[in-house]
Amino acid sequence: MLSVLLVSSLTARASPRPEPRRRGLGGAGVFALLVLMTGLLPGCASLVESWKAPEVALIGLQPKELGLTRQVFIATLAVKNPNDRTLPIKAMTYRLALEGQDVAEGGGALDRQIPAFGETTVDVEVIGSLLGLLQQLPVLALKERPLNWTVSGTATLAGGLITLPYRYSGKIDARELTAGGPRSF
Repeated sequence: MLSVLLVSSLTARASPRPEPRRRGLGGAGVFALLVLMTGLLPGCASLVESWKAPEVALIGLQPKELGLTRQVFIATLAVKNPNDRTLPIKAMTYRLALEGQDVAEGGGALDRQIPAFGETTVDVEVIGSLLGLLQQLPVLALKERPLNWTVSGTATLAGGLITLPYRYSGKIDARELTAGGPRSF
């Protein structure tokens, strides 16, 4: 009986431990976070969905450095903005093909602000494929009809968060190609 009294008096004197404090948002915080995210996600999605890729046309291709191991060209491209607001291009990649054969590629910073529905001409450096060029030169030299070209790649918009792929084709006279002549979208 004495032991029961001692145990009951000890448990009565012991102070209860405070519960550890919980950290978190709580019910109201979670609800507010969900409402905020629900409101922001459509806005972010509309940024990506509402941009149209630039229209890109090849209007010239000039040799810069021709060697056995490296062929560098300056490609003149017409870049057209099909959007109703300024297109903030930070970088682009390019792949050029003539008559269905890849002949050059490149890419890098561009940092252009193309006005709504506007167009600009850019000169970009591309690295040629010796094998592609060797296959193309005899064919291109004998062509009296316009050459088929294809330009493909990506345009990266301001901040680098949005990358838009593009691919366009057209025809160009071989003399206009090396002279940077009129463009054909």
